[in-house]
Amino acid sequence: MLRTHFTTISLTALAALAGPALGQDYTQAPALQAEVDAGNLPPLAERVPDNPMVLTPIESVGTYGGVWRSALKGTYDTGWIRRTVGYQPLVAYDYEWTKVVPNVAEKFEVNEDATEFTFHLREGHKWSDGEPFTAEDLKFALDIMTSPAYAGRKPGGFEWEKISGEVIDPLTFKVTLSDPNGLFLERLATVEGQFIVNAAKHYCGKYFPDVNPDANQAAQDAGFDGWSQAIEQSCFFNFVDEDRPLLFAWRQVTPYDGLNQLIEFERNPYFFKVDTEGQQLPYIDKVQMVQTENVEDIVLKVVNGEVDFSNRHFATVTNKPVIYDGQDSGGYTLKATTDARMNHAIFQLNLTHDDPEKRKLYNEKDFRVALSLAMDREEIIDVVFAGQGEPYQAAPRPSSRFYNEELATQFTEYDPDRANELLDGLGLTERNSDGIRLGFDGEPIRIQLFSPSDQVEFNDIAQLIVEHWKEIGIDLDARNAERSLVYERIQNNTHDMHVWWGDGGLADALLDPRYYFPFNLESAFAEKWAQWFMKGGSTLAEEPPAEVREQMDLYVELIATPDREKQEELFGEILDIAAEQFYVMGTVLPADGYIVANENLGNVPDGQIYTWMYPQPGPMETAQLYYKK
Repeated sequence: MLRTHFTTISLTALAALAGPALGQDYTQAPALQAEVDAGNLPPLAERVPDNPMVLTPIESVGTYGGVWRSALKGTYDTGWIRRTVGYQPLVAYDYEWTKVVPNVAEKFEVNEDATEFTFHLREGHKWSDGEPFTAEDLKFALDIMTSPAYAGRKPGGFEWEKISGEVIDPLTFKVTLSDPNGLFLERLATVEGQFIVNAAKHYCGKYFPDVNPDANQAAQDAGFDGWSQAIEQSCFFNFVDEDRPLLFAWRQVTPYDGLNQLIEFERNPYFFKVDTEGQQLPYIDKVQMVQTENVEDIVLKVVNGEVDFSNRHFATVTNKPVIYDGQDSGGYTLKATTDARMNHAIFQLNLTHDDPEKRKLYNEKDFRVALSLAMDREEIIDVVFAGQGEPYQAAPRPSSRFYNEELATQFTEYDPDRANELLDGLGLTERNSDGIRLGFDGEPIRIQLFSPSDQVEFNDIAQLIVEHWKEIGIDLDARNAERSLVYERIQNNTHDMHVWWGDGGLADALLDPRYYFPFNLESAFAEKWAQWFMKGGSTLAEEPPAEVREQMDLYVELIATPDREKQEELFGEILDIAAEQFYVMGTVLPADGYIVANENLGNVPDGQIYTWMYPQPGPMETAQLYYKK
């Protein structure tokens, strides 16, 4: 039995309707109409699909014109591009993040055991260069990812050896999995899942040996080391090639290659969506993203009114006062975002440390509990977050259907006396002349922490914890370092401790349970166990203990079922074990965040969920943003 899905639902803040506005003539931006009149562009009826997607705007139908300005940090800040102009996946998250709905695909069907996924495309859909978009493009992208010869980056969460694709006809593509996967559609709706609609075969085929026997030479002629690098950077994840055909609302016109300070996009004449009055989207003419050196530069641009819609990098509690005060002079407003992250900072001791003495100490649950009890989270909230937030562990948020009270609240009280009792109970009673406790090996207990220098709040929190832990005789050596160095140490398993945001607070918990058991390479508390679970053949892989294996088995069972209730039941068991094991230490539950919007910008969402897995603002349909006249 097949389950068929159409976008015919009405959302609270946004409706995405499949099906043409019957009997209605479509219209386009004046600049495009001028190009048609001059004979430089085909008529609109030849550029949009026979059945374009119709969007019902958040507030009102908009008008054409204007430039959307935002900022990037450095030369590899592609995340913001992929979440804004670049979120046009095959299937997408709805606005409320409650389900997966058709997007580039007009409809889809899933069989009962979630092993076959059939996607139906739109007749007449075209790439931004006017070439037809067909099922052959989907197969081309999937063939690359499933090719053992492809050495480029592959999106996480997909078991490539278990996936195959079949072109049924030019508008029908079927994906078959060797094992059931009830989360497959959710993966496709993430930023990472967009790979399948980002590589036009007629353009990128020159870099793939299965299409072009001289692919390696073609890649080297274009300045790449080889065909894998060319595919990765030019066709999938980076934006170094402004000639690449896209399905986005805006097409790229300036390469993001480190040489250009301003990255620009212009309206895609072949975009496949219209509003309820038949106007082809997007409303805004151009998107400009200026490269900056640091967050301070972005904040300055915000308060000067040079950012029209963004929360990238700068929207922190620390920066909020100056940004709030600059609204009148900068001509912008602040809109709320609902943070899906469940923690401002998760501290992870390395339970699979190569140093046997550190591993023995860090694997003592009472040692981790003592460190948690010795954190004065109320001071962290007052000093770093201006009183916003509440003490919280690494656990789904209270508003999540996965909320686990024990996991969320245990050991969050500030109780240094009990912490000292626990450490004494472990036999760690001896101290050196500086008051630092001696470990099981007789050496002072010194934990080294390198926090990424581009995450200022981590270091602010860590420096407070340095003082907290001195009170119980633990020396935390907390320093800033470049993010590349931080992750190099993690990948080599040479870190004592890592700190990062608490992803996995809402629906993303199922897709990225990195803190609830050793799930992926972001599970820095147990890299070796995570490698074992990932079955990547890494020399670091190490079989985990029984309780961890039980969680992994539960998650494998969860993936295999498409039944939502069964998934939630299994995930609840995983969280119960996480509560018992207490792998990592959380600090503060984030309060609502904010996004800056030009005061004349229309269709700006208020209260949209903010996290990476739900790629805010992408699901709100940025093509509907417009400037009020």
